[in-house]
Amino acid sequence: MTMENKLDIIENNGYATAKLTGVRRPESLLEAASKTTAFCKERGISHLLIDIRGMSGELDTLETYDVAGQELPNQPNARRLIRSVILDHPENLERIRFFETVAVNRGLMVKVFDDEDAAVRWLLADQPDRIEKDDRA
Repeated sequence: MTMENKLDIIENNGYATAKLTGVRRPESLLEAASKTTAFCKERGISHLLIDIRGMSGELDTLETYDVAGQELPNQPNARRLIRSVILDHPENLERIRFFETVAVNRGLMVKVFDDEDAAVRWLLADQPDRIEKDDRA
């Protein structure tokens, strides 16, 4: 990651969380995706929450299409993820929904949220026993 960007990855109960800070650029997002999916592969994790609320800036439409439609689907480790969510601020959701649509059309299981609890519930919906454990914590 560049000096202006930072990536922290932690393992949770049944999923990993990747927290990104800095400036949104195609290169930094793809580098973070590569590191995050490698982390998940090494640990056998198939569910990922990507928190980009700490990032500034935005991708233009063509950059979004390239990242979601070309670059990410071509990363073998990205295909290993069963479900992933992107957590962002409400004001960014309309733009990032385009990313979601393109990525889903390319075969990735991803959904965008602005509410972390709702994101985790959707992320773990195929693992009901993990949701119950998270709710008790």
